[in-house]
Amino acid sequence: MRVLMLGWEFPPHISGGLGTACLGITQGLTEKGVDLTFILPSMKEEDNSQSETKLRSASGVPISHALKKAVERVRNQQNHDEFSELLMRPVNARLHPYGYDYSQSVDANAFNSDDIAEISHFHGGYKDDLMDEVYRFSTAAAAVVLEENAKKKADVIHAHDWMTYPAATIASRLSGLPFVAHLHATEFDRCGDHGWDVIYGIERDGLHAADHVIAVSERTKRIAVERYGVPEHKVSVVYNGAFLNEDIPTFEIPEAIKDEKRVLFMARITFQKGPEYFVEAARLVLNEMPNTRFIMAGSGDLLPRMMKRVAELRMGSQFHFPGFMRGKEEVYRMYSMADLFVMPSVSEPFGIAPLEALQCGAPILISKQSGCAEVLPAALTVDYWDVRRMADRIMDCLNYPVMAQESLRQCQADLQLLTWGRAAEGILKAYSHVCPNA
Repeated sequence: MRVLMLGWEFPPHISGGLGTACLGITQGLTEKGVDLTFILPSMKEEDNSQSETKLRSASGVPISHALKKAVERVRNQQNHDEFSELLMRPVNARLHPYGYDYSQSVDANAFNSDDIAEISHFHGGYKDDLMDEVYRFSTAAAAVVLEENAKKKADVIHAHDWMTYPAATIASRLSGLPFVAHLHATEFDRCGDHGWDVIYGIERDGLHAADHVIAVSERTKRIAVERYGVPEHKVSVVYNGAFLNEDIPTFEIPEAIKDEKRVLFMARITFQKGPEYFVEAARLVLNEMPNTRFIMAGSGDLLPRMMKRVAELRMGSQFHFPGFMRGKEEVYRMYSMADLFVMPSVSEPFGIAPLEALQCGAPILISKQSGCAEVLPAALTVDYWDVRRMADRIMDCLNYPVMAQESLRQCQADLQLLTWGRAAEGILKAYSHVCPNA
């Protein structure tokens, strides 16, 4: 079968776990014989030569007047009640009540018409103009989907997270291809109950417009059903995998810190990841175990606040902020040097970082509010808000290394089942709900 996949990031251009997951998914599906093209807002020329996956950029794609008008027509129709039922229907029933077929609303060759309306360029990041990029990407990506589908008939459009849902919805309407939405995280995960209504609306519309939804955990599926109103039968749970065959280098512990215990937090320093709970737990641990070093690696909007709080608590000599880790070697070095990796996420749909830590030999302590806890039953867990319990768990691991190593051993055994090949099988099963070729 042939899959046209839409994503916002792909290695080496990543800012978090989404890009890593997209890489694993594409590799797993390709190994299963799937013909896959991954469409990004932007990429460098050399990226295709460095990737086993065929990549397409939406930057620089000519948009004809015919295609632009067709896209605007679909967008406008989504705002009218008479079309709301249409947009929620599966692909084989997408007909106007009066007999209008949207899959015929634009000619298959409209993307390369001489009558060019515009050419869009994207930076593909998460800057202040993100909403504008998402809006324009929906037109450019539709052009790429139509072009790719004309070259060789595709079977399904697969889109990752809210940034690509509008593009997938429009491309699906214009091409007649089914749309599968992959839900890696929701606005409730990122911001709790105080998220941005605009993003929530895009997520909700995308999940309802999709013919099927893939959630990365049972936890995420519950959010889709209970908070977005997605029918339960429409959602499949497919857990992420791990790159089990990675050649992990060994690293020497510097002499200056060999006699210390090292506790690592490595993630985006944002509300979702619970950095403030890690800082407060560190304060309690250092009161009893002053020979402990805490490391908060990463960047994010809460970084200045965390640095200020560490200074207020006078923990600066034992608490470090090395910044965003670039490249696998830096990431693996951080994991390998840790006596314990802590992920105190407020809401974590899955969480790939603990899997990477386990591969590097670091025991893990994760919040009960994380999806990966569903597949790592031997992992040490704690409620993210229970700072006293978190501190006690950290000290247990540091004072009783045999206990921590036994948890590590069992988690590493469970990790062997979490392959990207297994994830690909689950995705193909999800495709089968809307695509007979799966």
